[in-house]
Amino acid sequence: MSLDPAIPERIGDTGVLRWPGTWRVYVATRSEEIKADTERALTLREEAGQLLSVGEGIGTHLARAESYARGRHGIRRWLTGHAIEGAWSNVNSATVMLYGVLPTAELCGRGPEVSAIGRAYLPGDDPRLVHLQARLSAGDLQERDRPLMQSVLRAAYTAQAMETGRVRNFRNLLLGWVIMLALIVLGVMIVGAVWPNAIPMCGNQSVIRTQGLMPAQICPTGGLAPSSGDVPLVALIGMLGAALATAASISTRSELSTRYSLAVVQNLLKAPAGVATAVLGLLILNSGFVPGFSGLGSQPAILVWAMAFGYGQQIVTRFVDQRADSLLVAASPLTPATNTRTR
Repeated sequence: MSLDPAIPERIGDTGVLRWPGTWRVYVATRSEEIKADTERALTLREEAGQLLSVGEGIGTHLARAESYARGRHGIRRWLTGHAIEGAWSNVNSATVMLYGVLPTAELCGRGPEVSAIGRAYLPGDDPRLVHLQARLSAGDLQERDRPLMQSVLRAAYTAQAMETGRVRNFRNLLLGWVIMLALIVLGVMIVGAVWPNAIPMCGNQSVIRTQGLMPAQICPTGGLAPSSGDVPLVALIGMLGAALATAASISTRSELSTRYSLAVVQNLLKAPAGVATAVLGLLILNSGFVPGFSGLGSQPAILVWAMAFGYGQQIVTRFVDQRADSLLVAASPLTPATNTRTR
């Protein structure tokens, strides 16, 4: 029996590589494996005629997965995950159905794979998983265990979809915050450039001013009065500090394997956050709000403090990083599931 879908291109052809996205390659590869296993299983099973409808169902799911993998999808489907979730949902459904046609002799060999998938997404005390592991320990998986294996797979794939959905929603939330914060800091920079006195970045030199040795204030651009370049320069130095913090975090971060990546959006958030902390930090220092701090006495001191505050955005964004890490751990197949699901 052939499971080739009634469409002009096979999923292994360059059609799936026409648009970017490594998930398309993974879907293509997994679909070809399922198709080959199904055709082989139907050839070996004596009751292949009775399983014809199952084989047709598998072929339908693979054709749908291929359609998602070969298509070009806009920003709306990227945000909602319509394409990638549609493709993997059909691949997973085909996988579950595959276990209904595999020869009985292969069930013991496939059992550990099903158990591993279950442990990745189901709690350790899940009754289906516990029962399957008991059957595996006995080394006696039989025909009557097919529904159990399919049940574990179905539950694991459902839990996986929920966890990856949380990662996707968090990514979209972060992206929204990046855009909003970027617009806010852009507005601050425009206001500072048009009305320099509205957002004063200049140090007051209150200590040495009393001795009459230097002017009353010094500004980030080196002038003695606020100028249109003060706030943009502080913003640039703040972004430099944020970039250094990002480089430091990248060197210690290990990206887990999931359908969605949060690293890019996490790093994008640090740039406008660095601008915000640099501008706000200098305003606080120059306001006299900090006890014992008498002012910024030189242009280098102002710029160094701006960089330090830009780097210090890590204090705020680390909470975002911690939340992202917890979601990625829950969604990754490489980490075991816990009894308490991530919310």
